[in-house]
Amino acid sequence: MLQTNVRRSVARVYGPSAITVWSWLITLPFAVTVMSGLQYVEGGPLQVLAVSALAHGILGGVLLAGAALLRPVRGRARPVVVFLIFAVAGGLRPILFLEAGGLLSIPVVPGDLVGRIAINVVALVAAFSLIAVGVDLVREHRGVFRRLRSAQRASQRDVESAAERLRELRAGTVDDVVAALEEAAASAAARPMEPSAAARMLRRLAEDVVRPASHRVYATPAPDEAAEVSAAGAREWSAAVLGGMRAAPPLMTAALFSVLVVPFGMLLFGPVSALAIAVGFVVLLVANAVVARLRLPHHPIPRLLLLGGAYTAVGVLLTLSGETTLLVLGVRPDAVWFEVLTYPLIALSVAFVVSLAVRTRLDQAELETALQSNVAAAARIRAEYERERASLARLLHAGVQSELIAGALSLTASAGPGDAGARMAEIVGRARDALRGPHSEPGAAEQVRTLLDSWSSAIDLTARIGDGAWERLGDASRSAAVVDAISEGLANAVRHGDGSPVALELRPADPGGVEVVVRSGGVLAASEAGIGLKQLSERGTVALRERSGRVELAVAIP
Repeated sequence: MLQTNVRRSVARVYGPSAITVWSWLITLPFAVTVMSGLQYVEGGPLQVLAVSALAHGILGGVLLAGAALLRPVRGRARPVVVFLIFAVAGGLRPILFLEAGGLLSIPVVPGDLVGRIAINVVALVAAFSLIAVGVDLVREHRGVFRRLRSAQRASQRDVESAAERLRELRAGTVDDVVAALEEAAASAAARPMEPSAAARMLRRLAEDVVRPASHRVYATPAPDEAAEVSAAGAREWSAAVLGGMRAAPPLMTAALFSVLVVPFGMLLFGPVSALAIAVGFVVLLVANAVVARLRLPHHPIPRLLLLGGAYTAVGVLLTLSGETTLLVLGVRPDAVWFEVLTYPLIALSVAFVVSLAVRTRLDQAELETALQSNVAAAARIRAEYERERASLARLLHAGVQSELIAGALSLTASAGPGDAGARMAEIVGRARDALRGPHSEPGAAEQVRTLLDSWSSAIDLTARIGDGAWERLGDASRSAAVVDAISEGLANAVRHGDGSPVALELRPADPGGVEVVVRSGGVLAASEAGIGLKQLSERGTVALRERSGRVELAVAIP
């Protein structure tokens, strides 16, 4: 698992986010502050800022040229070209600093140019790599977060609207019809009625109440699509990400920072800096482990402030330990306090990247579970609605209306005058009990249709049902497996897909079985099957593969 995560992180460095505007923007604060090389400029802060800003602006042009050069590069050559561009940008930076001073007529001394080039190559290769990983993770997570949150809300809205439609259906048909029937029964019980009057009342109920209600139910099926909902915005995404920030891994962060300061230490203090760097590494390892154990608040801003403050304290401790070590070795340091500024920024950057990688995996699992739950609930309510609508329409039209008309005919045919209230109350009671009675469970085909309807309200789904597939869903265990295969396949398509349309096909399979095939964009995140696929493999043959740039899940159910 660790090897897979490392490999994916390295692949992000030379992926589509290798060189972006963020590569330039995020390094801008370092370029115009203490890290710019102010000790080499003969002038005040304004001269330093002018030289640094111009040099970084020219570096932006170098990055644009590198991005243009990188655009057509594919395959195994791409990592080499990416790291070469990073190294060249780092090597050019001190030279650009000198040239910027010349262009602005501000004296700039070269210093140890070779050492400065080494420092900048190491620093920019590490910084640009970390930025590329972070930008790629942000893009991936924002896409996942936006798609899954939008799908979740659409499914939830579908649940709510379907429940509301079901309530309105019952209130507008069953309750209204039953109220009219009970009012007629109460009227009949209040005074003696002739059979002819009772017959006319029953006919009026059948024609003026029951028949229009049955027509309304027939004419108002559930809508095919749920109402549109707004996708997650940048503020919601930022709150979710910052609220999940965790401390940076102690060992990785200590090792990264120590590697970054090796050229700087060698340039300023020579070989004796190796001991100071080693002591600093131990200090960072212990201090980072303490920070990792801090109990962080849930609110994003206090959480970020606490982490930033903790890493600033670590930076101070690191600076004091480095200064003390160098003094013991007989070296008087005068440029170690930059660690107080740089270490918190690097530690927070590592924490952000690692936290975002973890957050992406957690959100995929958490939101997928919630999505499946909402889709299942939506499917049940839609099935209930359609079942209620169809059975009510049939019951009103062919059951209650016929019962009332038959009762009216029997009363009309009655020979004696007498009180017909009791017979009318009996007829109305049977009609009312029929409306209040239970309804049958949906068939397999209805379950699949409502499941597809619910998923269609959550994602861009195209479904195709092959000839003869419906007939093979009569077996209860097979139809249950089909429902599970559709749910698992579409959930995987949302979780691992790239947001492009999803295609589903249900088709007959020999001998006498069916096959569910789900195709979606994206790439396989891991070769190992999850629990859902393992459970499906117990009831059929499961194949998960990449074909023609799309991911395909095929489940053959005998």
